[in-house]
Amino acid sequence: MLVFGWAVAGSAQPTKEEFLSKIVIKSLASWHYSPPKIDDAFSRKVYALQVKRMDPQKRFLVQEDVDSLSRFETDIDNELNQGTTTFFDAASALLRRRMLDAQALTAAILEAPLDLNQEDSLPLDPEKQPWAKTKDELKLRWARLLKYQILTHIQDTKESKEKDKEKAKEEGKEKPGKNAEKLKDTVKAKDGSKSSEKAKLLAAAKPATPEEQEKDAREYVKRSIRRLFERMLKEDKMEKVSAYLNTVSNSHDPHTEYFKPEAKEDFDLSMTGTLEGIGAVLREDDGYIKVVSIVPGSASWRQKELKAEDKILKVAQGSDEPVDLVEASVNEAVRLIRGRKGTEVRLTVQKPSGRVQVIAITRDVVVVEETYAKSAIMTPAAGKKKVGYINLPAFYHDFNNSRGRTASSDVRDELEKLKAENVDGIVLDLRNNGGGALDDAVKMAGLFFKSGPVVQIKDQKGNTTVLNDQDSDITYDGPLVVMINTFSASASEIVAAALQDYGRAVILGTDTTFGKGTVQSMLDLDAYLPPAYASMRPMGSLKLTIQKFYRINGGTTQYKGVVPDILIPDAYSNLEVGEKNLDYPMPWDTVSSLSYGKWAKNKTDLPTLKKKSQARLKADPFAQKLAELTERLQRQRERTYLSLQKTKYFQEQETARKETEKFEAVQKENANLKVSPLALARPAADSLDDEKEKKWREALSKDFYLREAVNVLGDMGGK
Repeated sequence: MLVFGWAVAGSAQPTKEEFLSKIVIKSLASWHYSPPKIDDAFSRKVYALQVKRMDPQKRFLVQEDVDSLSRFETDIDNELNQGTTTFFDAASALLRRRMLDAQALTAAILEAPLDLNQEDSLPLDPEKQPWAKTKDELKLRWARLLKYQILTHIQDTKESKEKDKEKAKEEGKEKPGKNAEKLKDTVKAKDGSKSSEKAKLLAAAKPATPEEQEKDAREYVKRSIRRLFERMLKEDKMEKVSAYLNTVSNSHDPHTEYFKPEAKEDFDLSMTGTLEGIGAVLREDDGYIKVVSIVPGSASWRQKELKAEDKILKVAQGSDEPVDLVEASVNEAVRLIRGRKGTEVRLTVQKPSGRVQVIAITRDVVVVEETYAKSAIMTPAAGKKKVGYINLPAFYHDFNNSRGRTASSDVRDELEKLKAENVDGIVLDLRNNGGGALDDAVKMAGLFFKSGPVVQIKDQKGNTTVLNDQDSDITYDGPLVVMINTFSASASEIVAAALQDYGRAVILGTDTTFGKGTVQSMLDLDAYLPPAYASMRPMGSLKLTIQKFYRINGGTTQYKGVVPDILIPDAYSNLEVGEKNLDYPMPWDTVSSLSYGKWAKNKTDLPTLKKKSQARLKADPFAQKLAELTERLQRQRERTYLSLQKTKYFQEQETARKETEKFEAVQKENANLKVSPLALARPAADSLDDEKEKKWREALSKDFYLREAVNVLGDMGGK
């Protein structure tokens, strides 16, 4: 029998791992958009990524270990073609031995108190530090890491207590002098003693000494490290094989992944509307769990503290002891974070500024209504113009219901309402919009011009398909500004790029968009399993890149994203965010430009608009303050070491906290925008919905970036 062109021997029955390795590599070669040649160059890519993922924090292996694995650097291609796993087996066995060494080492270190007053520091970017040369050097790294975990736990405990107090105050449960009253009213126990109860209450009221804090935190770290090693040393070969095949898949591009059967189920749920969770998309990044994006309408989206690029260090169920997530897989993290609606999860996160913070989120389902397009009327404080505003969090489309709501039809409806309000211009806000339905992206772009091409799609055979706006009607033909940021991706980039290429809108944003210009498809590997091997089911699934998006001007939105016409820097401008910062991203390239006519009514003088915007930002005290804080946050992020001396550590954390709070406070200052509901707005379903709408409009009135978009519209002239 032939499977993808390779023969299955009738006598030699391969193991499931061997068969899976072959079926994955053949599937990638057959259907990936741009499958690399499986040769020594590809072998080196897989080797480099696998070694990096084996020990991202560089705390298990020493240089000698890495050198011993380098003999496989150009053999992996042959192994993949043959279905053998010699490199994988050798690397797994070596890592297991080093983990056992580290388990004994950490247990010994944690037996005695650690000196938190000693001058010491921890490198912040393990990727930039070399492999340890000796085991003594590795021991020093572990001692520093354990100190850091002890310090973060002391801080977590303090923050959790403060959050509990705040929560109690909000609920009206906290009463002054509660413990004192209890002590005063304590009665004798049956044994005639009242000292036991009194001692407990006094101990609870009395602040812990530094020694007690260190001991409590060290005991927690002991338990946490024990759980870490128990988790990592579990003998689950299929789990490890899956991770290795994912590395092979990711060596094609960041969005091509292998999912073992259980992981595919988690992917389908993915903490979205069908699941009661927090609504965050996660990925593994150098040994940490990092937030990729926040699901619109989710608990995290409504709570507003958890953000993309946050690293989740720990997770706790309510007030329970937190579990360390360092070195955890996304699947493990999801299982710990997921939970029933109404229950609380506490995440210890590290912000891009370096600040470690505890974020409490009450789990909930996604409120789909909050993902729908919404509009409002903007009136600048010093101006007579009336500007329409449309916010679109996602490109939604209910494919199971022909009468269901779609992003394009909803935006069309909002445009009609704004036209009825006689607005002088419109702002379409695609910030933080991670994309969605391609069909809606094409239709939405077409709402603003007569007809024509919107996007080109190229497949692995080089065939290019052009998606056109077929509707000759123009819903809105007035001045238009489209807002984007680093987290605008996929369908958002298609719309912004098309309107920019036509000269139909001015694109205003922070840095470039994300740069995801590829299309993925899910392949069920069981469907390609020969009947003779049916007992090996389930084999899992392969998500692989099959197409690439190109603008009508010929350039792809992949890698570079969409560069705004008018740039407004923000706190994320200098972060390593976006497609170009992932491992092995597909490159930017071009196809032939299409024939399309520029927007006939375009009288926009972009150089003049840029100059006016820059002059405004330079003279605006609000913008100056924002730029200054952004620069300070960037300097904090550029630190290469974190102090482990207790006083300095807490000072640095306090500085980071204050700077972050200043930044957040500045962003909440009044941007002098009057925001009003539309006369034709849908009435609120209840008082709670009405309150949500008021809060939404209040947030818009303080949105500095939105104010600048309105100012740019003013510079563009009226309709």
